[in-house]
Amino acid sequence: MLYLIVGIASLGGLLFGYETGVAAGALRLAHLAWTQTPNGHVLLSTGTLAGAIVGALSAGRLADLVGRRDVIMSTTALFTLGAFVSAIAPSALVLLTGRFVVGLGVGAISVSVPLYIAEVAPACRRGTLISLFQLMITVGILLAYAGNEFWRTTPDGWRFLLAGGALPGLLLSGLALLLVESPVWLSLKGDEASAVAALERLGTGAAKGEIETIGALASTDRPEGLADLFSLAGRGALFLGVGLFFVQQFVGINTVIYYSGASFAALSKRLDFGVDDSLGLSVAALNVLATVAAILLIDRVGRRPLLLASLLGIAAGLAAMATAAGLEGSLAGAHMVAAAGLYLFIASFAVGVGPIAWVVAAEIAPLHHRGLAMGLMAAAHWLFDSFASPEGLLPSDKSGRAVLFGLNAAIAIVGLFLLRRALPETKGMPLAAIETYFRKWAAGIKESRFVHYSVAGLATMGGMLTGYNFAITSVTLVLIAAAWQLDAFEQGVLASALVAGLAAGSFVAGALSDRFGRRYVLMSMAALFVASAFGSALAPSLVWLLVARAAAGFAIGVTSPTAGLYVAEVAPTVIRGRLLSFEAVTYGLGAILAYCIGLAFEGQVEGWRSMFGFIALPSTIYGLALLPLPESPRWLAAVGQLSAARRALKRLAASDADGQLAVSAAEPSPPGGERAGGTGAWASLWSPDYRAAVLVGLVMMFLIVFSGWDMVLFYAPTILKEIGFEDNAVSFAATLGLGLVFLVMTLVSLAVIDSVGRKPMVVSGLFVMAACLLAMTLLTMLPTAASTVVRWGQVASLAVFVGTFALTLGQVGEIVVSELYPQAIRGAASSLSHGMRSVFAIIFSATFPFLLGAMGLTVTLLSYALISVGGALYLWRVLPETKGRSLEEIADYWRLRAANASAGIPHTASFLRRSS
Repeated sequence: MLYLIVGIASLGGLLFGYETGVAAGALRLAHLAWTQTPNGHVLLSTGTLAGAIVGALSAGRLADLVGRRDVIMSTTALFTLGAFVSAIAPSALVLLTGRFVVGLGVGAISVSVPLYIAEVAPACRRGTLISLFQLMITVGILLAYAGNEFWRTTPDGWRFLLAGGALPGLLLSGLALLLVESPVWLSLKGDEASAVAALERLGTGAAKGEIETIGALASTDRPEGLADLFSLAGRGALFLGVGLFFVQQFVGINTVIYYSGASFAALSKRLDFGVDDSLGLSVAALNVLATVAAILLIDRVGRRPLLLASLLGIAAGLAAMATAAGLEGSLAGAHMVAAAGLYLFIASFAVGVGPIAWVVAAEIAPLHHRGLAMGLMAAAHWLFDSFASPEGLLPSDKSGRAVLFGLNAAIAIVGLFLLRRALPETKGMPLAAIETYFRKWAAGIKESRFVHYSVAGLATMGGMLTGYNFAITSVTLVLIAAAWQLDAFEQGVLASALVAGLAAGSFVAGALSDRFGRRYVLMSMAALFVASAFGSALAPSLVWLLVARAAAGFAIGVTSPTAGLYVAEVAPTVIRGRLLSFEAVTYGLGAILAYCIGLAFEGQVEGWRSMFGFIALPSTIYGLALLPLPESPRWLAAVGQLSAARRALKRLAASDADGQLAVSAAEPSPPGGERAGGTGAWASLWSPDYRAAVLVGLVMMFLIVFSGWDMVLFYAPTILKEIGFEDNAVSFAATLGLGLVFLVMTLVSLAVIDSVGRKPMVVSGLFVMAACLLAMTLLTMLPTAASTVVRWGQVASLAVFVGTFALTLGQVGEIVVSELYPQAIRGAASSLSHGMRSVFAIIFSATFPFLLGAMGLTVTLLSYALISVGGALYLWRVLPETKGRSLEEIADYWRLRAANASAGIPHTASFLRRSS
């Protein structure tokens, strides 16, 4: 009886897989009836995925309320309705609606079926039985490919394919009457008698002890509502499940399943087995066979070994495909390497991460809210799927495909190392034992920083908007110039509008955040990002566009320093540097997003408008994400709102809210007794108490610009041409490589800043950067400067320079400026520092081409090296080490330093502990 029940439930996987496979064939034919662009195919595919996200979230909660069996039965109606609406659709809009309804069913079935099977299966066979769901997914994909092949030449054959989804839906609706309600769900509801009866019907009466244990756990005291789900133990399980699905979706499976014909067109021509889609059918068949192997192995070998081996094979397969793509046209056997890599990838995916993600997610969902937890994890799966699905259409050339496969392989390798550490072995463990494992794990965690990481992550999402706006400016400039016939001066003005707005915003950021609060200013700037996005997208003239881009720059200028202040003021001392580094990471993600959106809309008429308009979506999400955040307790205390500050500290999980509040409230106000935000803060910037701190911040910003980084940021291709790389392709490729070095070293900086310290990183970094610039200076003086060895030696020096800057000054300088100043002047001083950085950048941009032309590259590099050395010596003497120091201790240092200076006592860049 057990296998019959599981077999019936697994038909939901057949529906799941069939609709996925249909997206690879029928939807490609369907969109051609109304649109000839790849974006139409992407839109129809992601319509299903959008429905799946909604369906997963809804079904999870319903499964907890009404039971797993009822959700499975009701879901079949969605498949049937959606299939028929799609089949008879008279327009793309109706077809999109039908696919959304199908998506609701797919999302619901992806939650209810794995959850149901996990709860009816005995622990010793649970992995095997849940994997039957994945097997039916692969069978459904194979049937869809076969249907694509059969109906390919039939007029409107895609309609028959879409209607075919109703058949398994109708079959499941009838057979679902035989399903038995989950004994685990019955036990959680307190109905022990019905739970035992269900076990007897399933023939698994030996599991009665596990059901009794689950019932006992359900009756124990626990936090009310959803607090139990989002407890440390619950979050650990949720994050593990979400992480598994992230790896599953972003290793590249969507490129193969959704777009195999388009992405592997050249390989498909080589692999001809007598049918039109030989490649797709062979991939689908191998997918089924490898999943059968997973079924045989998962409860024998275990989840962990199978998953780790799977990720290793996936990385190897992707590496082979990347190599073949890069050598296409120059290597006769490149297609064979691609085929070997493709089949290794499919086999490795299907035997490991494909089924194991569903198995583990269904096993680790916290007991008291299993449906909702599974719904959240499945919704994350579909969200990742919706992002990953279009990626296979993005690269149209061999180098683009090679880069895409390389990124997928990197994700597989990173996933391998992370999951090797985080994934427990659940083979043979009862669900109650898995629940107990996560509770014990949570009990062993002395202190959770989840709240602080979450708050910092949400607050620094503004960095993504900054990165996107800067990157999209360069992407759209060429398109706008061609469309509006802009001359060189007009192009320069358009590119400068963002920087001009940035400078203006930076100078007023402190006053705004001191007057209205950090959180409210960030929320208002999110609204300005939305307005500027629509203003740019709808701009009827250059003047309109200039105003809109200046508004975006103003929002950036206010957001960046304000977010830094907010994070510095809410972050625990021991991880403040790490949390302040988040913005640099989100900046990089925003730039990557801009590149992807640019590729997606580049072929459209006036696609630049869509590129600008898109930023309204993440800007809106950013504004909504700020709603649950507390205001900075230090700012609240500074303006006298002590009760609100106490509430904010408690929301931030402060262990001693009253003690922290007392310390913050003791911070002195600006001279004159004015509240934060008054003119007293600005007037006192150069007072003896604060002059040294303000000067250090300004020097730090000066060095960030004039140590040579802006030379690389704005003029890397120019520098490379001066070195001797005349080929634009080589020059741009080297520039891209420098960008990758910067991203990697930024992540390294995030990991080490709170252990190494700010001062040693900045000072040593400046010396290393100076050494790199001196090395480049010497290489330019050699008579063999045109030789390949010397040129690449200069590139290596430049790469070390970029990596060192990202590791040290680039990150640490911004962090120090956010935490350096006393509360009384923090907003004003931070605003001044960021505003002057914009001024420094404008001065640098205006003078660098002149210096390069007048003095030559050798003298220019030498001058920046000397600036770096001078800056290192100055900071070594005056910069205090702020690692592990509270903001109040840092403020005490500057006051003590000023007192010593007035008394004629030499200062030292060291701290005295705040006295109790």
